[in-house]
Amino acid sequence: MITGKKGEHGQSEKSAFENPAGSAGTKRRPIRYLAITDPIKQPYRQYFYPILLAICLSAVPFFTGLFYGYRFLRQTDSTAQKTEAVVQTLRKIKICAISYGILFLLVIPFWIGLAEADDAPGAMFFGLLPICWAVLSYFWSYRYKNRLLKTSA
Repeated sequence: MITGKKGEHGQSEKSAFENPAGSAGTKRRPIRYLAITDPIKQPYRQYFYPILLAICLSAVPFFTGLFYGYRFLRQTDSTAQKTEAVVQTLRKIKICAISYGILFLLVIPFWIGLAEADDAPGAMFFGLLPICWAVLSYFWSYRYKNRLLKTSA
């Protein structure tokens, strides 16, 4: 173990490589354990867990929309375009974008509280980014669906 230099009072300063608990035999805990055993300090705790829950729940509509986006690209690459199948895929992408956006809209009050508790107004920017992505993907799919229906008619 690397030891630190002696401080001005004769005490050893801790090195960056030392275990923070002080003993070399202490077991390092995985991050899942730390998330469960309350690593968040009190003023942030009431805001952090709902945000973390929304992030975990938003993975379902995100990856579902990603799957339908891949399906959409495969359908548009095919030579015989089936317009109705492409339109159905775009509708599903739109539904995924709406559910993704609603999840993060429900969490906005917690982002506001977290930004106020931490005195960091820039933290709101991170709460609004997923909503912007959801709105952009919704309008993109709406516009492309209308354009596709006009060309097929």
